[in-house]
Amino acid sequence: MSTARRLLLPLLGIALTAHGQSAATGGPEKSGGSACVIAKKLGNSLAIEWAVGEPSVAHAMEKAKQALHAKGYEYVFPQSNSNNQHGWMIIVKTRYRTNTGRERTSYGCGFSTQSPATAETNALLNLRTYSWGWKESSGYEVIEKQQY
Repeated sequence: MSTARRLLLPLLGIALTAHGQSAATGGPEKSGGSACVIAKKLGNSLAIEWAVGEPSVAHAMEKAKQALHAKGYEYVFPQSNSNNQHGWMIIVKTRYRTNTGRERTSYGCGFSTQSPATAETNALLNLRTYSWGWKESSGYEVIEKQQY
């Protein structure tokens, strides 16, 4: 992988995370913080942690990161966030094979102030953003559905 590409991919992830889903969730009612953080190794997702109802997105990210570090995961990355004080959070999980035949596990995390269905749609969009090899035909399961 070229040096430019190695620098660009993390920057893209940071930009997507910083933007979060505030536009997709209908904007903040009052400021709050929720986030999903993924533990990864060699491109494969190993675990997910989330924090909802925190004072800020930064607090939520830190809480989720600390939980993964406490479980022994070294490489953790924020994947989704919301600055809404209340709403729905849905986490989806999938296992699939990439075009090169590698087995992968991936997660998607979605937030919405509107409904659990909108949060699930946002979780699938999030999954697709971070797991380019995933196709809807691979399926997924909802592993967490929470109102906060």
